[in-house]
Amino acid sequence: MSTPANSTPYKVALIGCGRPWKTEGATGFGMAHRHMVGFANSGRCTLAAVVDLVRERGEEFVGVHNPQAAVYTDYIQMMEEVRPDIVSVCLWPKLHAEVVCKVASYRPKIILCEKPMDIHWDASLRMHEVCRARGVMLTINHQRRFNLPLAKAKALLDAGEIGALQRMEGAWNDIADSGSHVLDLFFFYNNDTDADWVLGQIDLSEPRIVFGMLHAGHGVSEIRFKNGVRAVFRFGKDHAENGCLLRLTGERGTIEILFDSPWLRIRRSGQAEWEIVDTGEHIHDDKAIYRAIAEMLDCLENGGVSQLDSSRALRATEVIFATHESSRRRARVDLPLPAGPCAMLSLVESGELKVGG
Repeated sequence: MSTPANSTPYKVALIGCGRPWKTEGATGFGMAHRHMVGFANSGRCTLAAVVDLVRERGEEFVGVHNPQAAVYTDYIQMMEEVRPDIVSVCLWPKLHAEVVCKVASYRPKIILCEKPMDIHWDASLRMHEVCRARGVMLTINHQRRFNLPLAKAKALLDAGEIGALQRMEGAWNDIADSGSHVLDLFFFYNNDTDADWVLGQIDLSEPRIVFGMLHAGHGVSEIRFKNGVRAVFRFGKDHAENGCLLRLTGERGTIEILFDSPWLRIRRSGQAEWEIVDTGEHIHDDKAIYRAIAEMLDCLENGGVSQLDSSRALRATEVIFATHESSRRRARVDLPLPAGPCAMLSLVESGELKVGG
């Protein structure tokens, strides 16, 4: 781990505290707590301030992580008075772009925002562009690139263990919340190659609401990348029928990342049985968050583009909204996708697409 030239720790502020996962009153995964552990573990950061509309929640947070940190209920006031180096945004998706763009005007060094980027495509583009214009590193927490089983699968692929990548399959219960990790991993395994087009279909007969965001209850998205690799993502309550979270098919074998232990396996051409690859870690381990934050700080100090950089996250985000747009058009969508609101939400608002029933 590198040491910054300036020995003064980076001042960290978190917007949206929440409660730790699976504790009394928790309504989410307590990502702010997980972020803060990662910042603390880096040895390069100190908690300077937190913001939460419920002041008591902010007080609980600093009581755990740093009792000397300031507690605010207004993030603009906090930015004015504290001027943090790093800001972590752990709010509902519909607030992401608005808050990130306002925070960026104060030019912190880094904004780390939870996924998905926003509920609209134009808003997602705007938060990326505003941060770039102000010299702010915007990162989106697609930390699964740093989970050992998932990273090992990339290493096996890069080492040529299954030959050149030809196609990918993925499955999860949604496309735009936790499912955004799977889309991001498609790009990760394909060396962040741009997508060429998307063909998708969504169904809202059994919708999901996650952190205030409407999700199609069932759907499919096919992606063609510019290097000819194809991917199919199936999402909905029957996602487990895919048999694995991710399947990478190459010229000479297959790699699978499973929903449960043993997590990672490979079968090369000519092998009758799967070979289990044990990394000693599962795909949901918080160590991935800590590694991602350390890598993000390394990029800040030494240059380079973080694996969490918004320029990478935009690729997966574009596929989400292109899938919705393809469903609206009933046709393939060639990329880049023009800026605009979410097609699914527009269809719901106009009454063309019914929710439920």
